[in-house]
Amino acid sequence: MKKGIRILGIDDGPFKKNVDKETILTGVLIKPDGYIEGILLRTIAVDGTDVNEKILSMVNGRFLREINIIMTNGITFGGFNVMDIEKINNNTGIPVISIIRKKPDIDSIKSALEKHFIDHDYRFNIINKNLPVLVTVNGRNLYINHAGIDYDSAVLVIKKTLKMGNIPEPVRMAHLIATAIKTGESHGRP
Repeated sequence: MKKGIRILGIDDGPFKKNVDKETILTGVLIKPDGYIEGILLRTIAVDGTDVNEKILSMVNGRFLREINIIMTNGITFGGFNVMDIEKINNNTGIPVISIIRKKPDIDSIKSALEKHFIDHDYRFNIINKNLPVLVTVNGRNLYINHAGIDYDSAVLVIKKTLKMGNIPEPVRMAHLIATAIKTGESHGRP
């Protein structure tokens, strides 16, 4: 992996269920060595359908020529505002890697979507079409989705950006910043 590579890490901030209508979406442009080159902020609707549009607006902004990889904390933001990693990759030409700590319970997700959303089939199809696969990096089990990048290259990027925690630095930093903006201080695990 090139030293000059820049990764846009993306995560959402916390929100109060059935109270907050919006939450923060934070992007951190970072090099694998941890050097932060920029921070991007957007708001997304809780349980909305605007996350793809907001991520595309981040990517197509000031740092467009700088971003080599997009790395996210999962594919759902602000509840069930579902990111389509293939759509993001197809619209930008930039590889996308999504990372989560635990294997998702697809049956529970489908049930929750059916219970709460008229467009449950649409949301579930995005989630179900690119299910995460297990990867063990530096002794840590993670689940990843990827688009525009092969599995081995995605694992290499994760290895280069996984420092001390269980989540790669681009996503960890986005999480810390989003949490601090929303609550006044950073805490928690992405």
